[in-house]
Amino acid sequence: MATLKDIAAAAGVSTATVSRVLNADLNLQVSSDTRQRVFAAAESLNYSKPQPKSATTSGTVSVIQWYTAEAEMNDLYYRTIRWGAETALQAQGYAVQRSFAPADLPARDDLAGVIAIGKFSDKQLRKLQNLRRPIVVVDQDTLGFDINCVTTDFQHAVAAIIEHFFSSGHKQIGMIAGSERTGDQTPLTDPRLSDFRDYMRVRGHLHESYIFTGPFSIESGHAAMTRAIETLGDKLPTAFFAASDTLAIGAIKALQERRIRVPEDVAIIGFNDLAVGRYLTPTLSTVHVATEEMGTTAVDLLLQQITGPTQTAVNITVASELILRASSRVYR
Repeated sequence: MATLKDIAAAAGVSTATVSRVLNADLNLQVSSDTRQRVFAAAESLNYSKPQPKSATTSGTVSVIQWYTAEAEMNDLYYRTIRWGAETALQAQGYAVQRSFAPADLPARDDLAGVIAIGKFSDKQLRKLQNLRRPIVVVDQDTLGFDINCVTTDFQHAVAAIIEHFFSSGHKQIGMIAGSERTGDQTPLTDPRLSDFRDYMRVRGHLHESYIFTGPFSIESGHAAMTRAIETLGDKLPTAFFAASDTLAIGAIKALQERRIRVPEDVAIIGFNDLAVGRYLTPTLSTVHVATEEMGTTAVDLLLQQITGPTQTAVNITVASELILRASSRVYR
């Protein structure tokens, strides 16, 4: 199992810096590049943050990840949300009871609250409600269940991607969309795909034949782009939005294998700003999602429920940022 020392050696920083970066220390004065190097090293080494100590003065909060511990090892996006939440809880004197997948719901009845990270089916959300504890769901809009939630801004991010493509001279724009299911195998609709369709329809450029879908993985991105190349041939769009960086990485690999240049022939923009994207060739344009802040914001919202009167459920939307790098550079 990787240690902080291993990450420090790989990132070229001290173990103290690694610890403070991974623990979302907002007072740490380091550059964005240094943080990215640390997260890239953590990704490559499949680092898993140790279980927080149980000593507490405030109570215990259950932090539930929507899938298995094994799956989380390959997903820094959700891992970083959890790290942010756990660190903020510890700072407030709470112990963390960590569990994975909604089937592993906390059995104890003395919990102060629950933070559920990921995507949950209606049945799973009702099970969470039945715990009758303050709850915050992170990365899913659950207002329809009267559950507080923290989400990221997909709509404006997708619009910014499409507008960048249009302003760069692209007229045919495709999408590598992601498909996923909840822990109980309920299919989910990715809001990025819905937003892409809506925005392209308004612009009068929606072509369903330019949309290819698969699970969120590098292999799936490669397979989807391969299908696009084989299906569309000379009509292959000159720009693609990939719903995640992992899909984008696989798509770029498929294009390069066919000697289709990125970005000269096909521009690519991903989503989530995985640190590894900075070290690809070409470097990956993407959307930065403030995952640590999503975790800490969830804690703030949970504490409001714990310490305050009953309130109407709210959805706090955390802003995202389009980051342009070489994979979408304009060569026209």
